[in-house]
Amino acid sequence: MKEQPHYTNLLTRDFFEEYYVNKKMSYPQIRKMLLKQGYNIHNGTLHKYAKRLGIGRSCSEARRNLFPCSLDYKRKYIQNNMIEFIDGFLLGDGGINFDKRNINNPIARLSCGVEYEEFCYYLMEPFKTLNSKVIKHKAKSMNQGFVFTGRTSFHLDIYKQYLRWYPENKGGQRVKQPPEDVRITKNSVLMWYLGDGSVVVKDNTILLRLSTDGFSIDKVEMLVDKLCQKGIKCHRTIENRIMVDARGIPAFFDLIGRQSPISCYNYKFDRIPFWRFESKRMKEVSDELGVDYHKLSYFVKIGKIPCFRLSENGRPRFLPEHIEEVKKLIKTGELY
Repeated sequence: MKEQPHYTNLLTRDFFEEYYVNKKMSYPQIRKMLLKQGYNIHNGTLHKYAKRLGIGRSCSEARRNLFPCSLDYKRKYIQNNMIEFIDGFLLGDGGINFDKRNINNPIARLSCGVEYEEFCYYLMEPFKTLNSKVIKHKAKSMNQGFVFTGRTSFHLDIYKQYLRWYPENKGGQRVKQPPEDVRITKNSVLMWYLGDGSVVVKDNTILLRLSTDGFSIDKVEMLVDKLCQKGIKCHRTIENRIMVDARGIPAFFDLIGRQSPISCYNYKFDRIPFWRFESKRMKEVSDELGVDYHKLSYFVKIGKIPCFRLSENGRPRFLPEHIEEVKKLIKTGELY
């Protein structure tokens, strides 16, 4: 029996792209929509026209109905500019769940469980195209009695990141380890610090630590090298964590910024005194300006050059205005 002409005009590629592919409507849902418009087109006919146009998705309609927010497995979602956020997510509180039930079509999703709702939304924000969402769950292990879980939909692109971040160990298990090409950028280090970083300030002592004790020693050393390449002086501790040296703290915050993007972690930025960022030690000033260290020290001792000291007998430090005084003396020829 010859097909009715209006089907050919109606069931076009654009039609299936809009409703079947983009809106992920099943054939029964499309049939129901068309019935309201006065078209009595059966599911088999819809399938025939879609197949003729070469349109379809690799996952079954049953799965699409069960998971209405599932991603199109034929599309590529993770572009190069998303990798730094994935790396920051996984350096800190995030993880990847592999769907072991789908061996023939391996897929995975990004997930995390954190204390603060604001932080959870911040972590998942870069993954909106992966259908990221935040859910509140009861959790007896948490002091507040609940935890905020962030997760994306499953997709092959994320499984590729799973293989990149979860290499097989000697026992055949896949354990999270940073890859050699891990991105150390403003965004990745900021996510890492917010999730797994801590800072302690006491008197004239400051400690800034990144928790990496779950990674292997060689991987932590690799991360230390990459941070040092950014000008951030740091080292691996005996506990296999990364400690940012006092001299590396200004460079660390120059990289990630001096303000927290979320209020729940303001304290990780506000605790650091201003002089840690703006002051320089005498040796640094001497080397930068090319003047004799001992002569500079003498001028400080007699009060000819002002300086900042945390305590009465503390080490002299030079703020920008003090460095300007040094430059004046260089200009007059008194200091060289």
